[in-house]
Amino acid sequence: MSTVQVVFQVLKGTRRFIIEKGRRWSVIEHLLLDAVSRGPATAAELAVASRLPRRVIIEAFIRLMRAGWVEVLVTSRGAAFQITSVGASRVHQDQLPAATVTEPRWRSFAIEPITGSVFRGRELELAHRNRIPSGTPEQPIVHINAASEPSVGDLSEVFSAIEAEDELIIGVDRGAEKLVDRYAIVTVRDGVIEGLPGRASPVLRLLIGKAAEAAENEATKGTAKAIVDGASVLASASSQEIDLPQLQDATFDAADVVIDGPEHARAFERMVTGATERLIIHSTFLSEERAQAIFPQLIKAAERGVKVDILWGQDDIGTATRSSQIVAAKLQAQATNAGWEGSIRVHPFSTNSHAKLVVADTSKGGWNALIGSCNWLASDFTSFEASMRLRDPILVGSLIRKLGGLAQGRPGVWNDLAVELSVLGRRVMEGPSVGGRKVPTRLIYGSEHARLVLEARDRARERLFVLSHRIGLAAHPVALLPALAAVEENGIAASFYYGRTTGPLSGAASADLIREFANKGLSIRPIHRPRLHAKVLGWDGNALAISSLNWLSADPSEAAPYREIGVLVDAPKIAENFLMRFENTQIA
Repeated sequence: MSTVQVVFQVLKGTRRFIIEKGRRWSVIEHLLLDAVSRGPATAAELAVASRLPRRVIIEAFIRLMRAGWVEVLVTSRGAAFQITSVGASRVHQDQLPAATVTEPRWRSFAIEPITGSVFRGRELELAHRNRIPSGTPEQPIVHINAASEPSVGDLSEVFSAIEAEDELIIGVDRGAEKLVDRYAIVTVRDGVIEGLPGRASPVLRLLIGKAAEAAENEATKGTAKAIVDGASVLASASSQEIDLPQLQDATFDAADVVIDGPEHARAFERMVTGATERLIIHSTFLSEERAQAIFPQLIKAAERGVKVDILWGQDDIGTATRSSQIVAAKLQAQATNAGWEGSIRVHPFSTNSHAKLVVADTSKGGWNALIGSCNWLASDFTSFEASMRLRDPILVGSLIRKLGGLAQGRPGVWNDLAVELSVLGRRVMEGPSVGGRKVPTRLIYGSEHARLVLEARDRARERLFVLSHRIGLAAHPVALLPALAAVEENGIAASFYYGRTTGPLSGAASADLIREFANKGLSIRPIHRPRLHAKVLGWDGNALAISSLNWLSADPSEAAPYREIGVLVDAPKIAENFLMRFENTQIA
């Protein structure tokens, strides 16, 4: 029997959460209320029409009757449910009003920063660093190292983990208490993990299992203690071990693919001028010229009652990389001097994310997002860009939640904006679905980009192409070698386009790279007119991924899950049409 103790860092905290307590109405209950608003119906009739079990129908109507929205009527067909006048006044609302009470509650939690797993306060055995047990060759211990500056990720995951069934967290009291480092200790006995809640994520289980294997290997050498880097372990895991998120059906139209600079300028303006409640912009860089050009539109949005939030992601370390921070401070001062300090908020700290996002509500009550390559508050809109418009509430709400995580700035600091965006994202996700054609779609975060390239390698049967603003040494392992494998195995056509070299890859070295891979069947072309800034991966005719990631120069890290954000869409001829439009531009 082999026994290994695995130790991993968590961030432990206690906060005073504002909780709405009371069960909310489900979509099924709303639909059943709508059904009887058209006329009385029996449980049997509704069970047939809805294909739901009769027991579910009756339980739903018991609740509706308790609310006074439905009553029982005796008919020749038997007992039937009939809507009341009060129910009739509620049925056409977007959401049925829940009978809830709001109260503050103290809750403790622990966040595992490598995978983002969240636990309730007493679900793990936690210890201070000084109280971690020492291992022995018979029962070795392995420590999983986290990043030097761990991220707490998506605050909404914290909310979901600590909510009871009839609770909804709608806010968090401001507090100065920081999250503290603690260490969880679990035991792996003959491959079975003990001391970990059943709802722990498969990725965390995989990480613990691989760490235990490393400790057992070291124990054979008489070593009692081993140390593994968590991010490296996950990065080395195969695509079979870590599954990519599943595609989900989302509303899509061909016009949702936004291409080229001028089209981005128009799309951005429509988002800003169409917002009625909220406008959120995340641009990697901020430029003085662009900030001044957009400022009058932001003022007009604020005058309409729109709350504007601006975040930026340029590294704020070192004097050579502080340009966005300087512009952010100037823009916030300008908004404050104009009297719009509460309506226009410019985040003072870098999110350290390369993502480029715009999110806003619409005059029709929905929410839209633009996601892709364009630095909205730094671009002059003359480059070749690529973005995707998202209209599905699940996807848009998910992006807002991730922006809430990015808005935290320094790890463990739950500022008001981070909490607001996390709560807003959950609300948007619960909104009604948008009509129109549905196609399989999924968001792509961080290291999932590298796994997506491997997915393209395995699935492409005719063609694979990549657009990247930059090309660097990372192009070999991340994109070129997987594509070469697809060329050799399936005989596909593989084309790569880039705008400029980066890092130690000089012009001469890039020319050698082009010749080397051309001899192996890969086409690599520099594009100078128009300036290429799009970041795109596509294969065959129907798969297109648009992102902030430079596919040919960046190797996304497990330790920075939201540094890069993109979207994959599987729609008829979407990749084929995109490549045609790109090749029809005057490129050289």
